[in-house]
Amino acid sequence: MTISTLRNGRYRVQVHAPGRGNVSAASLLGQPPTSYRTLREAKAVEARAREAALLLKPGATVTVGSWWETWTTDPLWRRPKASTNILNAERTRHFARAHADLPLADVGDLHIRTWLAGGKRNGQVSKLRAMFNDAASADAGRIITRNPWAGLKIAQSKGNAVKQPPAETTVWALIDAASRLCSPSFAAWLQVAAFTGMRPGELDALTWDCVDFDRGRIRVERQLSAVSGLVTTPKNGRARDALLTPQARAALAGLPRVSTHCFLTLRDTPMTASARAYHWKAVKAAVGWEHTLYLATRHFAGFHMVNVLRMTPEDCAVALGHEDGGLLVRKLYGHLDREAALDRVAAAYSTAGTVVDLDARRKDAG
Repeated sequence: MTISTLRNGRYRVQVHAPGRGNVSAASLLGQPPTSYRTLREAKAVEARAREAALLLKPGATVTVGSWWETWTTDPLWRRPKASTNILNAERTRHFARAHADLPLADVGDLHIRTWLAGGKRNGQVSKLRAMFNDAASADAGRIITRNPWAGLKIAQSKGNAVKQPPAETTVWALIDAASRLCSPSFAAWLQVAAFTGMRPGELDALTWDCVDFDRGRIRVERQLSAVSGLVTTPKNGRARDALLTPQARAALAGLPRVSTHCFLTLRDTPMTASARAYHWKAVKAAVGWEHTLYLATRHFAGFHMVNVLRMTPEDCAVALGHEDGGLLVRKLYGHLDREAALDRVAAAYSTAGTVVDLDARRKDAG
């Protein structure tokens, strides 16, 4: 931490200085080593030391490389989730290395246009925008006055939003292939995922004490982050109940309880993203399914709930663990089957009202 408490109750302040790592705030300010009596005093010294760290030499300019180092290591810029910090560093690292000696304030439209040429780096834009936003903040001393990454009108991939989830027969084919080619645990994982809509990380972290066969519920209290490898609270930060559907019940009931975790790898260790990827590659190749595991499980669950079970978006949102009252279901997970919708409209018209024969009416009028 930047500010730490000593045994005598006083406060020590360290600040990350580009190229020097964490150093004493007092040394950056030209003062002898010291600690501070109150937290308020420590915070004031910390703010002054941060400004000094960004301008270590008279006339020095903060470069892209030095700011990236500060932004990815100084606790001031740390986000609440470890996975976010990891992604921030990964998706900005290459730009920072390629332009390490370029003054941050000199990054302009030409640099960005050249970097994004071909469209293969569009996924870095949001993280680079955040990095430059922080450089323009008061906490950073307004290193830059303009964020060149802001306002870019770059077409982003819509991902699974425009992709059709598999038919239920395909889902069962995937599960059957998993039972033949992989461990029973992965086949059960697929079956529970597709017929509850639980997120992959939530299933990886699922333990037997959270499965209530009598009440017909699965308590979702934690998830395993595929990025950080840490067990955290679910995506929205709140525990919830998922429905133990008949398909999920059958899958879980058939698993041996050799661990506290429900789903295990071939080595009897808790399931992970990399272990799933190994199995999934073989399963989808056997069935001829070309899309993602997420589309075949969570997105299929949302589609099935809306189009087959005819659940309302609000109820579907509760089942999937959303907190938006069904907005995301309508926008993304529902994947309304348009042909089925037209068939329902046609059926409604065929059974409602009277069909008027205009030719007969004209003859009668004549």
